[in-house]
Amino acid sequence: MIERSLDQISKMLGGEISDPEYGHVKIKGVSIDSRTIKKDMLYIPIVGEKFDGRIFIEECQNAGSPAFLIDKNFKIPKSINIPYIIVDDTQKALRDLARAYRKELDIKIIAITGSNGKTTSKNIIHSVLSEKYKVEKTHGNLNNEIGVPLTILDFSEDTDIGVVEMGTDDFGEISVLTNIARPDMAMITNIGDAHLLKLKTREGIAKAKLEILEGLKDDGIFLYNGDDEILKKVLPSYEIKQKTISFGMGDKVDFKVEAKEYTSTSTNFSYKDENYSVPLLGSHQVYNGALAVLIGKLFDLSYDQIKVGLSKSSNNANRNELIERDGFDILDDAYKSNPQSLKQGLELAGFLDGYLNKIVVLGDMLELGDDELNLHYKSGLDIDPKKINYCLFFGPLCKEMYRASLENFPQDRSFYFENKNDLIDKLKLLITKSTLVFVKGSRGLHMEEVIEAIYDFRV
Repeated sequence: MIERSLDQISKMLGGEISDPEYGHVKIKGVSIDSRTIKKDMLYIPIVGEKFDGRIFIEECQNAGSPAFLIDKNFKIPKSINIPYIIVDDTQKALRDLARAYRKELDIKIIAITGSNGKTTSKNIIHSVLSEKYKVEKTHGNLNNEIGVPLTILDFSEDTDIGVVEMGTDDFGEISVLTNIARPDMAMITNIGDAHLLKLKTREGIAKAKLEILEGLKDDGIFLYNGDDEILKKVLPSYEIKQKTISFGMGDKVDFKVEAKEYTSTSTNFSYKDENYSVPLLGSHQVYNGALAVLIGKLFDLSYDQIKVGLSKSSNNANRNELIERDGFDILDDAYKSNPQSLKQGLELAGFLDGYLNKIVVLGDMLELGDDELNLHYKSGLDIDPKKINYCLFFGPLCKEMYRASLENFPQDRSFYFENKNDLIDKLKLLITKSTLVFVKGSRGLHMEEVIEAIYDFRV
């Protein structure tokens, strides 16, 4: 993490120290959250529409923070007796500090974006590269204009490689992030329907993701999914001066892999005569694994190092995680949802064998824009009654998914609920021995509450 004196921080920000006598004071790390502040951390209070971090300065002082940033128009309470650095805007200062720190770091940064798979790819890449290098990565889902600066400021100076996830739901956002991170490698996993609300079309989503090129170093490398139809359509209009490498399973990609076998515990694929396996579920994991293999090779890892790194990779909570319970299993994919990831999840649920009963519990897919009702209806048609026994839907948009499901399912096998507790009660009645329960929905639906409600349920 960043370790600098207040004098150095002030110069990096072009700010002013409240008392020059404290210029020698050193900070170790930064925090924007008074609940996570630790001794010697610089506190950066963020002001948003619904919160004001400035009201917690005294709490941070009591927790051991030696200093804080503050905007010049704020009146400091008399109870505050630690130094501070005056800036124009604390949120901008957070970005500026991360940008300045990045310039001082002797580190390779890998930036990754995409509609689906970026967090999983980040985790697998981190696992693979860690077999040879000291690697740090974005924690959790800190991939926005606050999360990316915090990630970079958390990198240690002896780190070899940093893997930075970048998300967006509007134009211009990734442009800001990539110009802070200045990546040596930039990559796009795929283009889906997520965030159509502001980006309008999948071509618009691709253009927003391709902003990642703006910060890519001149001698950097751009990696992209060569099987993605939207990327293939949009990329010819770009003049990319950096080296580009496409990956995928199609004949025209630069780095071609072949899917081999899918099991209930792993996804297996090959590159030329090399066989690889990732302990993650779903055919889409071939792309995530292929990207990690490609990057491993670009960083001169051996076949054995890459293979071991893949075997150690893991997924984040609520992302295609198979949870074994008493008499039944839960396929937990409750973190987010869009038409592409839902289709992949349904394919995986249908593929997993050894179950006598399969139930899908689905919540709304948010931020899909003007076509959201039609996209939900189409997704409802994707549910195969030969592979799924029961469907349970929750959320106003899922009414369309429910309506579509009735074209293939009888009414005693498909149900819609306006109340989550009613859904949970019905689900418990449907769970029998050897049942698989697949749970998925956008974050705003909090479908993890369904999983929590049945976690200790006994058949």
